Amino acid sequence: MAISWQTLHKLEKEYGDSFFIVDIGQFQTNYKEFLQAFRAFYPHTNLGYSYKTNYIPKLCQTVHSMGGYAEVVSQMEYDLAIRIGVPPTRIIFNGPLKQQEDLENAILAGSTVNLDCLEEVEMVEALANRLPEHKIAVGLRCNFDIGTSRISRFGFDVAAGELDKAFQRLTALNNCAVEGLHCHISTAERSTESYARRTQKIIELTDYYFKERQPRFIDIGGGFYGKMTEDLKSQFNGYIPNYQEYAAAVAPQLKAKYPDNSGPELIIEPGVAVVSDVLKFAAKVVGLKTVRSRQIALVVGSIHNVKPTGTDKNLSMRVYRNDENNGQRKLAAPVDIVGYTCMEHDCLYKDYPGEIGIGDYAVFENMGAYTVVFKPPFIRPNPPIISYDPLLNEDTLIRRRETSQDVFSTYIL
Repeated sequence: MAISWQTLHKLEKEYGDSFFIVDIGQFQTNYKEFLQAFRAFYPHTNLGYSYKTNYIPKLCQTVHSMGGYAEVVSQMEYDLAIRIGVPPTRIIFNGPLKQQEDLENAILAGSTVNLDCLEEVEMVEALANRLPEHKIAVGLRCNFDIGTSRISRFGFDVAAGELDKAFQRLTALNNCAVEGLHCHISTAERSTESYARRTQKIIELTDYYFKERQPRFIDIGGGFYGKMTEDLKSQFNGYIPNYQEYAAAVAPQLKAKYPDNSGPELIIEPGVAVVSDVLKFAAKVVGLKTVRSRQIALVVGSIHNVKPTGTDKNLSMRVYRNDENNGQRKLAAPVDIVGYTCMEHDCLYKDYPGEIGIGDYAVFENMGAYTVVFKPPFIRPNPPIISYDPLLNEDTLIRRRETSQDVFSTYIL
Protein backbone atom coordinates (compact mmCIF):
# COMPACT_ATOMS: atom_id res chain seq x y z
CA MET A 1 0.00 0.00 0.00
CA ALA A 2 1.69 3.22 -1.19
CA ILE A 3 1.14 6.16 1.15
CA SER A 4 2.92 9.44 1.82
CA TRP A 5 3.03 12.17 4.45
CA GLN A 6 0.62 14.18 2.31
CA THR A 7 -1.81 11.25 2.17
CA LEU A 8 -1.69 10.80 5.93
CA HIS A 9 -2.13 14.53 6.51
CA LYS A 10 -5.19 14.51 4.27
CA LEU A 11 -6.65 11.56 6.17
CA GLU A 12 -5.92 13.26 9.49
CA LYS A 13 -7.91 16.32 8.46
CA GLU A 14 -10.94 14.12 7.81
CA TYR A 15 -10.64 11.39 10.46
CA GLY A 16 -8.37 12.64 13.26
CA ASP A 17 -4.76 12.24 14.35
CA SER A 18 -4.69 8.44 14.69
CA PHE A 19 -6.43 5.76 12.63
CA PHE A 20 -6.20 2.25 11.25
CA ILE A 21 -5.89 1.74 7.49
CA VAL A 22 -7.25 -1.54 6.14
CA ASP A 23 -6.29 -2.98 2.74
CA ILE A 24 -9.22 -5.11 1.55
CA GLY A 25 -7.40 -6.01 -1.67
CA GLN A 26 -4.48 -7.50 0.27
CA PHE A 27 -6.90 -9.50 2.39
CA GLN A 28 -8.52 -10.95 -0.74
CA THR A 29 -5.09 -11.82 -2.15
CA ASN A 30 -4.02 -13.57 1.05
CA TYR A 31 -7.27 -15.53 1.25
CA LYS A 32 -6.98 -16.75 -2.35
CA GLU A 33 -3.30 -17.67 -2.03
CA PHE A 34 -3.80 -19.56 1.23
CA LEU A 35 -6.79 -21.51 -0.09
CA GLN A 36 -5.10 -22.32 -3.40
CA ALA A 37 -1.97 -23.59 -1.63
CA PHE A 38 -4.07 -26.32 0.04
CA ARG A 39 -6.36 -26.99 -2.92
CA ALA A 40 -3.32 -27.61 -5.13
CA PHE A 41 -2.87 -30.84 -3.14
CA TYR A 42 -6.41 -31.54 -1.90
CA PRO A 43 -9.17 -29.83 -3.92
CA HIS A 44 -11.88 -30.48 -1.34
CA THR A 45 -10.51 -27.80 1.02
CA ASN A 46 -12.33 -24.76 2.39
CA LEU A 47 -11.43 -22.00 4.79
CA GLY A 48 -13.26 -20.90 7.92
CA TYR A 49 -12.06 -17.39 8.70
CA SER A 50 -11.34 -16.86 12.41
CA TYR A 51 -13.60 -13.97 13.43
CA LYS A 52 -11.89 -13.62 16.82
CA THR A 53 -8.64 -12.57 15.13
CA ASN A 54 -10.21 -9.54 13.48
CA TYR A 55 -13.96 -9.17 13.22
CA ILE A 56 -14.09 -5.97 11.16
CA PRO A 57 -17.43 -6.63 9.42
CA LYS A 58 -16.03 -5.59 6.02
CA LEU A 59 -13.43 -8.37 6.23
CA CYS A 60 -16.03 -10.89 7.36
CA GLN A 61 -18.30 -9.89 4.48
CA THR A 62 -15.38 -10.34 2.09
CA VAL A 63 -14.86 -13.90 3.34
CA HIS A 64 -18.52 -14.70 2.77
CA SER A 65 -18.42 -13.25 -0.75
CA MET A 66 -15.43 -15.51 -1.50
CA GLY A 67 -17.24 -18.64 -0.34
CA GLY A 68 -15.60 -19.12 3.05
CA TYR A 69 -17.04 -20.21 6.36
CA ALA A 70 -17.42 -17.94 9.37
CA GLU A 71 -15.50 -19.54 12.24
CA VAL A 72 -16.84 -18.08 15.47
CA VAL A 73 -16.15 -18.73 19.17
CA SER A 74 -18.90 -16.71 20.81
CA GLN A 75 -22.54 -15.82 20.41
CA MET A 76 -21.44 -12.24 19.73
CA GLU A 77 -19.49 -13.37 16.68
CA TYR A 78 -22.29 -15.73 15.64
CA ASP A 79 -24.73 -12.81 15.74
CA LEU A 80 -22.36 -10.74 13.60
CA ALA A 81 -22.17 -13.46 10.97
CA ILE A 82 -25.96 -13.67 10.77
CA ARG A 83 -26.29 -9.89 10.65
CA ILE A 84 -23.96 -9.54 7.64
CA GLY A 85 -25.84 -12.23 5.72
CA VAL A 86 -23.92 -15.45 6.39
CA PRO A 87 -26.33 -18.42 6.32
CA PRO A 88 -26.23 -20.55 9.50
CA THR A 89 -25.03 -23.50 7.42
CA ARG A 90 -21.84 -21.54 6.62
CA ILE A 91 -21.00 -20.91 10.30
CA ILE A 92 -18.62 -23.06 12.36
CA PHE A 93 -19.24 -22.57 16.08
CA ASN A 94 -16.16 -23.41 18.19
CA GLY A 95 -14.90 -22.18 21.56
CA PRO A 96 -15.06 -23.34 25.18
CA LEU A 97 -18.21 -21.48 26.24
CA LYS A 98 -21.54 -22.14 24.57
CA GLN A 99 -24.71 -21.43 26.50
CA GLN A 100 -27.50 -24.01 26.23
CA GLU A 101 -29.76 -21.72 24.19
CA ASP A 102 -26.97 -20.60 21.88
CA LEU A 103 -25.76 -24.15 21.26
CA GLU A 104 -29.26 -25.42 20.56
CA ASN A 105 -30.14 -22.60 18.20
CA ALA A 106 -26.93 -23.08 16.21
CA ILE A 107 -27.45 -26.84 15.88
CA LEU A 108 -31.09 -26.50 14.88
CA ALA A 109 -30.18 -23.84 12.31
CA GLY A 110 -27.71 -26.21 10.65
CA SER A 111 -24.43 -24.69 11.79
CA THR A 112 -21.38 -26.87 12.38
CA VAL A 113 -20.99 -26.99 16.17
CA ASN A 114 -17.77 -28.54 17.50
CA LEU A 115 -18.28 -29.61 21.10
CA ASP A 116 -15.49 -28.88 23.57
CA CYS A 117 -16.42 -30.54 26.87
CA LEU A 118 -18.67 -33.03 28.63
CA GLU A 119 -21.13 -30.31 29.65
CA GLU A 120 -21.79 -29.57 25.98
CA VAL A 121 -22.37 -33.26 25.30
CA GLU A 122 -24.99 -33.18 28.04
CA MET A 123 -26.65 -30.17 26.39
CA VAL A 124 -26.87 -32.11 23.11
CA GLU A 125 -28.30 -35.14 24.91
CA ALA A 126 -30.99 -32.94 26.43
CA LEU A 127 -31.81 -31.46 23.04
CA ALA A 128 -31.93 -34.86 21.35
CA ASN A 129 -34.26 -36.25 24.02
CA ARG A 130 -36.53 -33.22 23.81
CA LEU A 131 -36.73 -33.33 20.00
CA PRO A 132 -36.58 -37.05 19.12
CA GLU A 133 -37.77 -36.48 15.54
CA HIS A 134 -35.08 -33.91 14.77
CA LYS A 135 -31.79 -35.05 13.23
CA ILE A 136 -28.88 -33.54 15.16
CA ALA A 137 -25.31 -33.30 13.87
CA VAL A 138 -22.21 -32.13 15.73
CA GLY A 139 -18.43 -32.28 15.61
CA LEU A 140 -15.96 -33.05 18.40
CA ARG A 141 -12.82 -31.13 19.26
CA CYS A 142 -9.85 -33.41 19.99
CA ASN A 143 -7.00 -32.82 22.40
CA PHE A 144 -3.84 -34.88 21.86
CA ASP A 145 -0.09 -34.56 22.25
CA ILE A 146 1.79 -33.22 19.23
CA GLY A 147 5.13 -32.98 20.99
CA THR A 148 4.90 -29.53 22.54
CA SER A 149 5.55 -28.53 26.15
CA ARG A 150 2.22 -26.77 26.58
CA ILE A 151 -0.79 -28.87 27.55
CA SER A 152 -3.80 -27.38 25.79
CA ARG A 153 -6.96 -26.87 27.83
CA PHE A 154 -9.33 -27.26 24.87
CA GLY A 155 -11.19 -30.28 23.55
CA PHE A 156 -11.59 -33.90 24.66
CA ASP A 157 -8.47 -35.68 25.91
CA VAL A 158 -7.80 -38.57 23.55
CA ALA A 159 -5.24 -40.37 25.72
CA ALA A 160 -7.54 -40.37 28.77
CA GLY A 161 -10.47 -41.77 26.78
CA GLU A 162 -12.59 -38.61 27.05
CA LEU A 163 -13.04 -38.34 23.28
CA ASP A 164 -14.16 -41.97 23.18
CA LYS A 165 -16.71 -41.36 25.94
CA ALA A 166 -18.13 -38.33 24.15
CA PHE A 167 -18.32 -40.17 20.83
CA GLN A 168 -20.08 -43.18 22.36
CA ARG A 169 -22.62 -41.10 24.29
CA LEU A 170 -23.56 -39.07 21.23
CA THR A 171 -23.79 -41.98 18.79
CA ALA A 172 -25.93 -43.88 21.30
CA LEU A 173 -28.65 -41.30 20.63
CA ASN A 174 -30.97 -42.42 17.84
CA ASN A 175 -31.19 -38.96 16.31
CA CYS A 176 -27.61 -37.71 16.71
CA ALA A 177 -24.56 -38.09 14.47
CA VAL A 178 -20.96 -37.00 14.87
CA GLU A 179 -20.04 -35.57 11.48
CA GLY A 180 -16.36 -34.85 11.95
CA LEU A 181 -13.37 -34.17 14.16
CA HIS A 182 -11.75 -30.84 14.91
CA CYS A 183 -8.47 -29.81 16.51
CA HIS A 184 -6.90 -26.44 17.12
CA ILE A 185 -3.67 -26.66 19.09
CA SER A 186 -1.59 -23.53 19.57
CA THR A 187 2.20 -23.86 19.58
CA ALA A 188 4.84 -21.20 20.08
CA GLU A 189 6.84 -22.15 16.99
CA ARG A 190 3.89 -22.80 14.63
CA SER A 191 6.12 -25.18 12.69
CA THR A 192 5.14 -27.23 9.66
CA GLU A 193 6.16 -30.33 11.62
CA SER A 194 3.50 -29.63 14.26
CA TYR A 195 0.84 -29.39 11.54
CA ALA A 196 2.04 -32.60 9.93
CA ARG A 197 1.75 -34.39 13.29
CA ARG A 198 -1.73 -33.11 14.09
CA THR A 199 -2.95 -34.04 10.60
CA GLN A 200 -1.54 -37.55 10.92
CA LYS A 201 -3.17 -37.96 14.33
CA ILE A 202 -6.60 -36.70 13.31
CA ILE A 203 -6.58 -39.01 10.27
CA GLU A 204 -5.80 -41.92 12.61
CA LEU A 205 -8.69 -40.91 14.85
CA THR A 206 -10.97 -40.60 11.83
CA ASP A 207 -10.04 -44.14 10.77
CA TYR A 208 -10.90 -45.40 14.24
CA TYR A 209 -14.22 -43.62 14.76
CA PHE A 210 -15.59 -43.64 11.21
CA LYS A 211 -15.17 -47.27 10.17
CA GLU A 212 -18.63 -47.63 8.67
CA ARG A 213 -19.06 -44.21 7.11
CA GLN A 214 -16.92 -41.33 5.99
CA PRO A 215 -16.94 -38.14 8.07
CA ARG A 216 -18.29 -35.00 6.47
CA PHE A 217 -15.26 -32.97 7.50
CA ILE A 218 -11.81 -33.01 9.04
CA ASP A 219 -10.93 -29.66 10.64
CA ILE A 220 -7.32 -28.97 11.69
CA GLY A 221 -7.93 -25.43 12.98
CA GLY A 222 -5.61 -22.47 12.51
CA GLY A 223 -2.65 -20.84 14.23
CA PHE A 224 -0.49 -20.45 11.13
CA TYR A 225 2.01 -17.63 10.75
CA GLY A 226 1.01 -14.86 8.36
CA LYS A 227 3.08 -12.74 6.01
CA MET A 228 5.70 -10.56 7.70
CA THR A 229 8.15 -7.87 6.78
CA GLU A 230 11.79 -8.96 6.88
CA ASP A 231 12.65 -6.87 9.94
CA LEU A 232 9.83 -8.51 11.90
CA LYS A 233 10.86 -12.00 10.76
CA SER A 234 14.41 -11.35 11.98
CA GLN A 235 13.14 -11.01 15.57
CA PHE A 236 11.86 -14.60 15.68
CA ASN A 237 14.16 -17.43 16.72
CA GLY A 238 12.70 -20.03 14.41
CA TYR A 239 11.80 -20.34 10.75
CA ILE A 240 8.64 -18.65 9.44
CA PRO A 241 6.89 -21.01 6.99
CA ASN A 242 4.92 -19.70 4.02
CA TYR A 243 1.48 -20.78 2.82
CA GLN A 244 2.81 -23.42 0.43
CA GLU A 245 4.98 -25.02 3.12
CA TYR A 246 2.06 -25.28 5.53
CA ALA A 247 -0.11 -26.78 2.80
CA ALA A 248 2.59 -29.32 1.89
CA ALA A 249 2.67 -30.50 5.54
CA VAL A 250 -1.08 -31.10 5.70
CA ALA A 251 -2.93 -31.59 2.43
CA PRO A 252 -0.86 -34.40 0.81
CA GLN A 253 -1.77 -36.62 3.77
CA LEU A 254 -5.45 -36.18 2.90
CA LYS A 255 -4.69 -36.73 -0.78
CA ALA A 256 -2.88 -40.00 0.01
CA LYS A 257 -5.76 -41.15 2.19
CA TYR A 258 -8.44 -40.18 -0.33
CA PRO A 259 -6.72 -40.26 -3.76
CA ASP A 260 -9.93 -40.09 -5.81
CA ASN A 261 -10.91 -36.66 -4.39
CA SER A 262 -14.03 -38.15 -2.80
CA GLY A 263 -12.83 -37.69 0.76
CA PRO A 264 -14.23 -35.49 3.50
CA GLU A 265 -14.03 -31.72 3.38
CA LEU A 266 -10.75 -30.44 4.79
CA ILE A 267 -11.44 -27.29 6.78
CA ILE A 268 -8.67 -24.87 7.73
CA GLU A 269 -9.36 -21.99 10.13
CA PRO A 270 -6.84 -19.22 9.41
CA GLY A 271 -6.86 -15.89 11.18
CA VAL A 272 -3.34 -14.46 11.51
CA ALA A 273 -2.34 -16.19 8.27
CA VAL A 274 -4.65 -14.13 6.10
CA VAL A 275 -5.17 -10.92 8.08
CA SER A 276 -1.82 -10.05 9.73
CA ASP A 277 -0.57 -7.71 7.00
CA VAL A 278 -3.82 -6.06 5.93
CA LEU A 279 -3.95 -3.38 8.63
CA LYS A 280 -1.70 -0.43 9.45
CA PHE A 281 -1.93 2.00 12.35
CA ALA A 282 -1.03 5.66 11.81
CA ALA A 283 -0.35 7.93 14.79
CA LYS A 284 0.79 11.56 14.69
CA VAL A 285 3.86 12.68 16.64
CA VAL A 286 2.72 15.41 19.05
CA GLY A 287 5.44 15.64 21.71
CA LEU A 288 9.20 15.30 22.15
CA LYS A 289 11.31 15.22 25.30
CA THR A 290 14.66 14.09 26.65
CA VAL A 291 14.79 12.60 30.14
CA ARG A 292 18.42 12.14 31.17
CA SER A 293 19.78 9.79 28.50
CA ARG A 294 16.38 8.73 27.14
CA GLN A 295 14.85 10.40 24.08
CA ILE A 296 11.09 10.12 23.81
CA ALA A 297 8.52 10.85 21.11
CA LEU A 298 4.83 10.91 22.09
CA VAL A 299 2.29 9.76 19.52
CA VAL A 300 -1.52 9.73 19.49
CA GLY A 301 -1.72 6.00 20.05
CA SER A 302 -0.85 3.42 22.67
CA ILE A 303 0.63 -0.01 23.06
CA HIS A 304 -2.99 -1.24 23.16
CA ASN A 305 -3.37 -0.19 19.51
CA VAL A 306 -0.29 -1.98 18.20
CA LYS A 307 0.72 -4.69 20.71
CA PRO A 308 -2.35 -5.55 22.82
CA THR A 309 -1.22 -9.15 23.35
CA GLY A 310 1.98 -7.96 25.04
CA THR A 311 4.70 -8.99 22.59
CA ASP A 312 8.16 -7.60 23.29
CA LYS A 313 9.00 -7.36 19.60
CA ASN A 314 9.27 -4.10 17.69
CA LEU A 315 6.63 -4.34 15.01
CA SER A 316 7.51 -3.03 11.58
CA MET A 317 7.20 0.75 11.51
CA ARG A 318 7.96 3.62 9.17
CA VAL A 319 8.08 7.30 10.06
CA TYR A 320 6.68 9.66 7.40
CA ARG A 321 8.55 12.93 7.77
CA ASN A 322 6.90 16.32 7.58
CA ASP A 323 9.43 17.79 5.15
CA GLU A 324 7.13 20.73 4.46
CA ASN A 325 8.07 22.19 7.84
CA ASN A 326 11.85 22.36 8.17
CA GLY A 327 11.59 24.36 11.40
CA GLN A 328 9.89 21.58 13.38
CA ARG A 329 11.43 20.20 16.55
CA LYS A 330 13.27 16.90 16.01
CA LEU A 331 15.07 14.16 17.86
CA ALA A 332 17.84 12.00 16.49
CA ALA A 333 18.23 8.25 17.05
CA PRO A 334 17.69 6.33 19.21
CA VAL A 335 14.16 7.38 20.17
CA ASP A 336 11.50 5.53 22.16
CA ILE A 337 8.09 6.05 20.59
CA VAL A 338 5.59 6.09 23.44
CA GLY A 339 1.82 6.24 23.87
CA TYR A 340 -0.73 8.46 25.57
CA THR A 341 -1.50 6.25 28.58
CA CYS A 342 -0.14 6.80 32.08
CA MET A 343 1.56 3.38 32.12
CA GLU A 344 5.36 3.14 32.03
CA HIS A 345 5.26 0.10 29.74
CA ASP A 346 3.38 2.04 27.04
CA CYS A 347 6.21 2.03 24.51
CA LEU A 348 5.10 1.31 20.95
CA TYR A 349 8.63 1.08 19.53
CA LYS A 350 11.91 0.83 21.45
CA ASP A 351 15.05 2.59 20.15
CA TYR A 352 13.80 3.83 16.80
CA PRO A 353 17.01 4.22 14.73
CA GLY A 354 16.08 7.38 12.85
CA GLU A 355 15.15 11.02 13.13
CA ILE A 356 11.64 11.96 14.19
CA GLY A 357 9.86 15.28 14.63
CA ILE A 358 6.64 17.02 15.56
CA GLY A 359 4.01 16.56 12.86
CA ASP A 360 5.50 13.32 11.55
CA TYR A 361 3.39 10.16 11.38
CA ALA A 362 4.52 6.82 12.80
CA VAL A 363 2.87 4.06 10.75
CA PHE A 364 2.97 0.54 12.21
CA GLU A 365 2.54 -2.51 9.96
CA ASN A 366 1.40 -6.11 10.50
CA MET A 367 -1.49 -4.79 12.61
CA GLY A 368 -4.20 -7.12 11.34
CA ALA A 369 -4.26 -9.76 14.05
CA TYR A 370 -5.94 -9.15 17.43
CA THR A 371 -5.27 -5.39 17.59
CA VAL A 372 -8.82 -4.25 16.83
CA VAL A 373 -10.51 -6.96 18.92
CA PHE A 374 -8.18 -6.70 21.95
CA LYS A 375 -8.08 -2.90 22.26
CA PRO A 376 -9.66 -1.76 25.56
CA PRO A 377 -11.29 1.67 25.97
CA PHE A 378 -8.45 2.65 28.31
CA ILE A 379 -8.04 6.45 28.69
CA ARG A 380 -8.96 7.17 25.07
CA PRO A 381 -11.78 5.76 22.89
CA ASN A 382 -11.00 3.62 19.87
CA PRO A 383 -9.71 5.27 16.68
CA PRO A 384 -11.47 5.02 13.31
CA ILE A 385 -10.74 2.39 10.66
CA ILE A 386 -10.36 3.55 7.06
CA SER A 387 -10.21 1.58 3.84
CA TYR A 388 -7.78 3.33 1.51
CA ASP A 389 -7.27 2.60 -2.21
CA PRO A 390 -3.91 4.12 -3.26
CA LEU A 391 -4.56 3.54 -6.98
CA LEU A 392 -7.76 5.56 -6.94
CA ASN A 393 -6.64 7.74 -4.01
CA GLU A 394 -10.01 7.02 -2.40
CA ASP A 395 -10.81 6.41 1.25
CA THR A 396 -13.89 4.89 2.87
CA LEU A 397 -14.82 4.94 6.55
CA ILE A 398 -15.10 1.37 7.88
CA ARG A 399 -15.54 2.25 11.56
CA ARG A 400 -16.12 5.75 12.91
CA ARG A 401 -14.08 7.15 15.77
CA GLU A 402 -15.51 6.02 19.08
CA THR A 403 -16.76 8.71 21.44
CA SER A 404 -16.90 8.99 25.21
CA GLN A 405 -20.66 8.56 24.90
CA ASP A 406 -20.05 5.16 23.23
CA VAL A 407 -17.73 4.10 26.04
CA PHE A 408 -20.15 4.98 28.83
CA SER A 409 -23.41 4.09 27.04
CA THR A 410 -23.90 0.83 28.95
CA TYR A 411 -23.40 2.37 32.37
CA ILE A 412 -26.30 3.53 34.53
CA LEU A 413 -25.57 7.24 35.13
